[in-house]
Amino acid sequence: MKTVFQRICDAAATDVTVLILGESGTGKELVAQSIHRRSSRANEPFIPVNTGAISKELVGSELFGHQKGAFTGATETKPGKFEQAKGGTLFLDEISSMDEAIQVSLLRVLETRKIQRIGGRRFLPVDVRIISASNVNLFQSDFSKTAVIRQDVFHRLSVFTITLPPLRDRGEDIILLSEELLEEAANQYNKPVYAFESDAIEALTAYSWPGNIRELKNVIQRAVLICRDDKISLDNLPSRIRGDQPKETTITVPVGTTIREMEQILIKRTLELTGGNRKKTAEILGISRRALYNKLER
Repeated sequence: MKTVFQRICDAAATDVTVLILGESGTGKELVAQSIHRRSSRANEPFIPVNTGAISKELVGSELFGHQKGAFTGATETKPGKFEQAKGGTLFLDEISSMDEAIQVSLLRVLETRKIQRIGGRRFLPVDVRIISASNVNLFQSDFSKTAVIRQDVFHRLSVFTITLPPLRDRGEDIILLSEELLEEAANQYNKPVYAFESDAIEALTAYSWPGNIRELKNVIQRAVLICRDDKISLDNLPSRIRGDQPKETTITVPVGTTIREMEQILIKRTLELTGGNRKKTAEILGISRRALYNKLER
C-alpha cells in the first residue's frame, strides 16, 4: 500500500490519464478522488460516472450531452459529463463494460480533446483529466480475439496504472481499517463503541473478504448498530465471518455398529448440536442428567 500511496502522489503531479485496476470494493474511486485532490485541478469538479450502470442507449448522451430534439424525449439541450467536469477530473468506472461504439467516441476525445453532443454539429473543446477504473485485469486481455476493451483505447487510458491489492492480501491493514471504520461508524450513529474483543479481531483477520473494503465497512456498520456494549464482540459479526457451519442433524450408522458404539455417537453428536449444554442434551435424549453424566464417565 505504501507503493500505491507513492503512485497516487506521482500521478497527481502530472495531468496524464490514469487507469486504476482492482477487485470490486478495493477503493478505486477513493484513489481517483485522492489523485484529484492532490492535483492542480483540485478546485474544479470531480465527476464520477459508472459506465456499467448506464444503458447502452443512454451512455453517449450522459458522457457527451445532446442537443434539443436529438432523439425522442430530448426536450432540451443537456451538457454531458465531459462538460460538467470542465477544468476538473472525469472518473470513468468499470470501463470494461463500455459499448464499443462509445469506446470509439472516447478515443476521438482522447486524441482531439474535443466532443460533439449527440445531434450537434459543432465540436466543443474540453479541458478534462480522465481517470478510469476496471475490476477486470485489462493487461490480460487478448486483443487479437474478442476483448472487453479496444486495444487502442486501452493504451490511451493506461499511460499510468495503479493496481490495488485485495483486502485479503493486506495483512494487518485489516485491523487498522477496522479500527478506523469503527470510529467512523460510532460517530455516525452516536454510539459509545470504542474497540473490538480479541476474538472479533481474530475473526476479522481470518476472513477472506471477497467484497473487500466495501464489505468490511458494511460489516463494521452493522456491528456498531447491534452492539449493546462498548466493544464489538464475536456475536456482533455475521455468521460467515464467525466461521459458523450449519450443524448436521442426522446420523448415519453403518450396519455392524454395536449398541454401545451407537450410543456413544448419539450422545457426542447431540452434545455438539446443543453446544455442550448437558441439560438440554439429556432432555433431547430422554434421560436424566445423572444418567447422562454416568454415560459420559463410562
